[in-house]
Amino acid sequence: MTAMATITSDLLRLHRARDKVAKLVVADPAYAPIFQRLDAEIAEAEAADNIVARARAVAQNARGSRISR
Repeated sequence: MTAMATITSDLLRLHRARDKVAKLVVADPAYAPIFQRLDAEIAEAEAADNIVARARAVAQNARGSRISR
């Protein structure tokens, strides 16, 4: 499995877990810390995903500018 596929798979798993825990929080606020932790982990994973996408775009542009010179 590639690093990108792992990030996507982990992110999907985190979203599903957060969705389930959200229902638990509605029933019992004691689950709120778990919800907050999952929410933070999702934000971190999405930020990592954005960094990889940005690096890919920069590398692609650098490759294109080298060819045109």
